[in-house]
Amino acid sequence: MMERFAKVFEAHDRQILVRKGEDSDGDAALFIITMFEGAEMSLNLNFGDDEEALDKALESFTQEQADHFGKQFEGQTSAFQAFQKLTGNTAEDDEE
Repeated sequence: MMERFAKVFEAHDRQILVRKGEDSDGDAALFIITMFEGAEMSLNLNFGDDEEALDKALESFTQEQADHFGKQFEGQTSAFQAFQKLTGNTAEDDEE
């Protein structure tokens, strides 16, 4: 059986790459990645030393989840704008 380490989805006019790897501390992590005009945006889910949970997370990631993730970025033109939307901090908030 082929070892699966990544999946690629298309959602809301962008590619969503989901891949297994290690974070900067060497812990098992699932990376959910997309691009904004050449800038990579990656969200990392940490699984510590639980490789089995990491495998299960990758295997269970679906097109529906990719669609939900991609929808969050509709209208966003930069990774920073996308980050602001995800964190709920927008330019309008800064002006108040």
